[in-house]
Amino acid sequence: MSQPSNKKASRASTPKVRTGCITCNTGRKCDGYLPTPPATSRRKTTDPNARATPDRAILIRNTSSPPFELFDDDLERRSFNFFKTQTIPEISGFFPSDFWHRLVPLAAHHEPALKHAVIALASLHERFQKGDQSILKSNDAIAEGGFALQQYNKAIRHLVNPCGSKPNIDTSLVACILFACLEINDEERASPERVHSSERLCVPRECLDVIFTRLDHQRVQMIGSRPMNLPPPKINAQPGFHPDIPARFNSLEEARNNLDYQWHIFHQKAVDVHVKIISGIETEEHRAAHDGDRHHFKNEHRRWSTAFQAFLDVNAANMDSKAMQGAMVLKLTVQVFDIHLEISCRELLYDQNCWDVMYPVYEELIDIAAVVINADKVTDGPIVKPIFQMDHNIIGCLFSVAHRCRDPHLRRRAISLLYKVPRQEGVWNSLLTARVAERLMNIEEDGLGEVKCAADVPDWKRISDVEVLPDLQRKRSFIKYSRLRSYYSTVREPVTDVLEW
Repeated sequence: MSQPSNKKASRASTPKVRTGCITCNTGRKCDGYLPTPPATSRRKTTDPNARATPDRAILIRNTSSPPFELFDDDLERRSFNFFKTQTIPEISGFFPSDFWHRLVPLAAHHEPALKHAVIALASLHERFQKGDQSILKSNDAIAEGGFALQQYNKAIRHLVNPCGSKPNIDTSLVACILFACLEINDEERASPERVHSSERLCVPRECLDVIFTRLDHQRVQMIGSRPMNLPPPKINAQPGFHPDIPARFNSLEEARNNLDYQWHIFHQKAVDVHVKIISGIETEEHRAAHDGDRHHFKNEHRRWSTAFQAFLDVNAANMDSKAMQGAMVLKLTVQVFDIHLEISCRELLYDQNCWDVMYPVYEELIDIAAVVINADKVTDGPIVKPIFQMDHNIIGCLFSVAHRCRDPHLRRRAISLLYKVPRQEGVWNSLLTARVAERLMNIEEDGLGEVKCAADVPDWKRISDVEVLPDLQRKRSFIKYSRLRSYYSTVREPVTDVLEW
C-alpha cells in the first residue's frame, strides 16, 4: 500500500467564476451569463430594425436577486403551484400567451406585490372551480376565503408602501391586470434558478398594449362606451397588432392580434358616428365618411379572412385540439364583426328589424359556439367544472345573438349554451349573461302570444342600446336599455331594470 504524498496539491489554473454560482460549483454545464447591456444613448434612432429601448419597453424587477425562501408558509407555496399548474393554462384561454406562461411567474419571483397578487388569484380560482360561494364574501376568515383577501391586501401594501425602492411602472401595470382578474373572480418556463442579479426581465410595453386593449374591449361590450385610443403602431409591435394584413398569417396569435386591432379601430369610428347621430350634428359629410369607413373595413375583413384561411390550409392538420378551438373562437369573432359591418349606425338607431337579415350568420355562429363549448366541457361526476379565462371568447358573441336575434329558436339555443357550462371570461359571466338575455327576451315577447319567427316581434317592442352593470356580491344586475313605450311612440326612451337572482 502506497503512502500518501505530502506534496501540496496544486490549484488548477482555470478562470475564476463569479462567487455563488451554484451551477459552476456543482460541475453541471453552465449556460453562462447574459452580457452586461451597453449604456443606452438617449439619442433617437431612425433605424427601423432597432431593438426596443427603455422608452419602449418596461422592465420587470428590481436589482436584487429573489430570496432563497420565496414563500412564508406552505399555503402560499401550494397556491403558487396551483397558479402555475391550473390557473395559467385556463386563464390564457385557447391561445398561447408568453405573458401568462413565462413573464408573470418570473416577475412574481422578484416583486412581492406580484407574488401576493398571484397567490390571491390562485386561491380564488381554486374556490371558483369548486363552486365555493365564499369567494363573494369579504371577511378575513381563512375558512371563508379570507386567505385570498389577505394576500390581495399584502399585494396592495407592497405597491403603496414598498420595503425597498419604489415599484416601477411596469410592476404597477402588471399588478393592475392581476387585480382585474381578482375582481373578476370575486364571484416550466418560469424557473427562477437561472435568474441572476445582473439580468433584467423585460416585458415589452407593446405586450401590455394588447392586454389592456382586450380588457377595454370587454368594458365597451358590456357598458357601450367609446374604446380607448390606441398608441400609434410600433415597428416592434406584437405580431399582427397593427393595421397591415399579410397574405397569410404565421400563427394564431398574429391572426388574433390583427383581428383585435381591426375591431378596435372600427368600433372607435362607429361610436363616434353614433354620438353624432344622437346629438343631431350628423352631416352628409359624416355619413359619407362613415360609409367609406364601412367599405374600408369590409375590404380589410375579406383580406383578414383570406389570410386566416391560408394559415389554416397550411397548419390545420398539425394543430392540437386547443388550437383548433382557438381557431373556431376567431371565426366566432369574425362573424360578430361581419354583423356590425353589414348594418349601419343609422339603421341601428331607427330600425331594430335590421338585425333579422343576419339569420344565417346567427345560425352559423351558434353552431360554432356549440362545438367549442362541448369540447371545453369538463365534468366531475354530476358537476360541471366552471371555466375562468381572462379574455372574452364565447359569452359576448352568444349574448350578441341572444338579445339581437328575435328568432325564438335561435335565441333560445344561444341562451341554453350560456347556461350549459359556467364560464367567466373577463367581466363576462355566462350564467349572469344568460339571465340578462332571458329577461330581455321575456320583455320583448311579453303580450305577443306565441312567437314563431322574428317578424312576430314588432319594432316598437324591441330593445336596443343594452348595457349590463353586474353586482355579483348582491346577486343582482342593472340592465340599461332603450325602447319605444308603445306602437305610437316615436322616441326611444332609456329604461333601467334590476335583475335579481
